[in-house]
Amino acid sequence: MYKKMIIMLVTVVTFIVSFNINALTASAVPLDHYHIVITYTKPYKKYIGHKYSNWNTIYSAKKKTKSTFSKSVTWANSLTGNVSLSKGKLTALLGFNVTRSDTVTINVPFSFNGKYRQKVQYRKRYRKYKITRIEYLKIVGSSTQKKHLKAFAYKYDGVVSRVVRDK
Repeated sequence: MYKKMIIMLVTVVTFIVSFNINALTASAVPLDHYHIVITYTKPYKKYIGHKYSNWNTIYSAKKKTKSTFSKSVTWANSLTGNVSLSKGKLTALLGFNVTRSDTVTINVPFSFNGKYRQKVQYRKRYRKYKITRIEYLKIVGSSTQKKHLKAFAYKYDGVVSRVVRDK
């Protein structure tokens, strides 16, 4: 009788323990089920100044002359960095399309003195804007992380030319 009682007690305890473990496993929250909330501050733009491309030589000579040189130049607005904004929202914020590009014909007037070799050069000029925004990453039940997002936008603003002595 004592043996039967011990066997029955072990069976009941085993049943209860296995039932509780199954219940705990079923109600446990999986690790990938945490709630993450990402919010952003309103983006802010600030005009920084001009950015220039490298100088390009389009004509070089050693003779006295006065003329105008014409050339087709391709330009492109651009964006570096990421502030988590769509193209449409960036366009609305900046007032120009950051992916726009085009080809223009530039006319560069020049005058050479003929005393030494000279060259005509040009470079593209862009208006530079800094865009900033803060991203808040909140894991529910945990702390909030703050990340500063930054990007630079460049808008085509014409061509600068010069005549310099050629070496």
